[in-house]
Amino acid sequence: MQSSSTDVPAAQRPVAPPDRPAPPPTSPHPRARRVTAVALWLAAAWLLPVLAYALDAAAVLPPLVLALTAGLLRAGRTLLDRLVLATALLLGAVSAAGLLFSSWPWGLHPVPVAGTALTVLLGVALATRRRPRWLRPAPADLPPVLAALAGAVALGWPYLRAGDLAGRLAYAMIGEDNSRHLVTVEGIRLVGGYLFTDPQAAARVAPEGMVWYPQGFHLTAALLDTFLRSTTTAGDPVDALGHYLGWALCAYALLVLALVWAATRIAGRQLDPARTWAVAGVATVLCLGSELARFVVYGYPGETLGLALCALLVAVLCRPVAGIGTQLCLVGALCVGVGFAYLMFLPVVAVLVAAWLVRQRRALLRRPLVLAGVALVAVPLTPLTSIAGLLHTKQLDNVAVGATVEPRYDAFLALTALVAAGLLAGGLRLPVWRRYAGALGTGLVFVLGVRIWFHLLGTAPRYYYGKTLHLLLMLLLVGVGALTLLLPPPGTRAARRPGVVARFAVAAAVVIAAAGVAGLPRGTGVFAQPFGGPSTTWAAAWWSGRLARPHAADLTVRALAQAPVEPGTVTVLASGTRREGYLCSLFLATLQGTAGASAPGYYALPLAEPARSAAVVAAVPGPIRFVAVDDDAEAVVRQLLADHPDLRTRVRLDRLR
Repeated sequence: MQSSSTDVPAAQRPVAPPDRPAPPPTSPHPRARRVTAVALWLAAAWLLPVLAYALDAAAVLPPLVLALTAGLLRAGRTLLDRLVLATALLLGAVSAAGLLFSSWPWGLHPVPVAGTALTVLLGVALATRRRPRWLRPAPADLPPVLAALAGAVALGWPYLRAGDLAGRLAYAMIGEDNSRHLVTVEGIRLVGGYLFTDPQAAARVAPEGMVWYPQGFHLTAALLDTFLRSTTTAGDPVDALGHYLGWALCAYALLVLALVWAATRIAGRQLDPARTWAVAGVATVLCLGSELARFVVYGYPGETLGLALCALLVAVLCRPVAGIGTQLCLVGALCVGVGFAYLMFLPVVAVLVAAWLVRQRRALLRRPLVLAGVALVAVPLTPLTSIAGLLHTKQLDNVAVGATVEPRYDAFLALTALVAAGLLAGGLRLPVWRRYAGALGTGLVFVLGVRIWFHLLGTAPRYYYGKTLHLLLMLLLVGVGALTLLLPPPGTRAARRPGVVARFAVAAAVVIAAAGVAGLPRGTGVFAQPFGGPSTTWAAAWWSGRLARPHAADLTVRALAQAPVEPGTVTVLASGTRREGYLCSLFLATLQGTAGASAPGYYALPLAEPARSAAVVAAVPGPIRFVAVDDDAEAVVRQLLADHPDLRTRVRLDRLR
């Protein structure tokens, strides 16, 4: 019998655990990585300006700041939209930051200014958790850009063809304001900030009237010029004239860009490519054919910048950008920018912004911190220069002085009727056009109110009444897109019926017709003005050279070479021709960098001889050097010295060679 036995399992070898991959090296904590990245970007924000300044390449920093600002925005549909909105933000920020530049020890030095700007952008990126991101250029970006270039080149052409200093001065001396604005720009470079923050230092470099004048354009131009030159050292005054004229033309290019961009933004989906080109072309030719060309002819860069900012403000109030926080920051920045650029437009700005705040009150209350932050900056800063000017100068009295204004009311009536036709044809059914109609109505009421005020004063409308008409003209140009409301919408079959070539041919015909109405070919448009002869437009008179002052420019250049600066001595050109001596003395002091000290020698004095020479001696307590430009002027000064021999100790007479 087979015995049974219990089966005992054989002993098994212990199974080795499977090989585990080696643990990865310990990685830094995400927070540590973030801190490291922030530290690197912060270091770059300051090392890059230091390097650019050391290489005399600080001019690259402002475009970099603009590009990064646009990259952090999330509003706008195209690259140009973001660049325009970024420009609006930066112009307001520069106006406000000018108070900081005026108080810290570095003035407008490119390194601390750029380093601070890049640091602030880094802080914005951290707070919003955004990285710079840019959109691709779109075909719709091209018309506003080309319009701006066309406007700047067209009105800058007389300066480009002038060549030498005398040639440029012949055009710059058409408007004596150019001398004051140039002095203010250079004075800000020397003082290191706004003139009104250091009146004593400013009095040495600029006339008293400009110390409390709104200086938004001047600070921006001085700051950009410092970056362009890569130095804070004062440049040669003669060279500074060319730089100033360039920045004034840039301001006009910005105005044209703002007008065209605002017009196309408000029109929105009513525009197809052909209509976009038509609106851009019409707005551009009306800019050149209207009194807006006078901004370059007479030298109104502050008003130019202020009007450009108003156009941008109207656009974003009528068609707000995405994001109530971004919209609020834009409105605040534009208000500050207008306040520091040109205070005459503030009443209309206040009404438009107040209406928007009421309309958006519920959305704004959901962002209390942003609302409070913007209000804390914008509310006190927007009227700051206006209040300071009213307290320290006679700005209110100046509104009722100046030359009589004789506007072309028929041109304004025609433009108003055309825009109204578009609004009544269906535009008022759309919220964006209703808001625009409210803005246009506010502008009309403002013009009418100022006109009535002059009537109550018992005087004809004066110089500043024309400024209200400039604001109304801007509103009308922004609304030229309303004419497209008379046509079928772009998406309908009726609108698509003509071919692409036909639609662009129609757009070109419309622009050519507008150019004819504006008088660009021969200067006989609806805005033509009498200039001591046949009526013509400002642009035509500017291009023809009939307004230029070659004789006064030649006298000034000769005096600049013959009469170098003598510390403590006021140099005055004496002329037998009315106003010539005043104008030449004014620009001579500007080019010599002595406008502040020499101001008593030409401001608030008679413009005719012989009274002017005696008035100069009475107004200037120190040494005076008369430079006679003709026999009549020399005889007047010699007779003055003969009648008052005691003056010979401080007054001398030279003859201009």
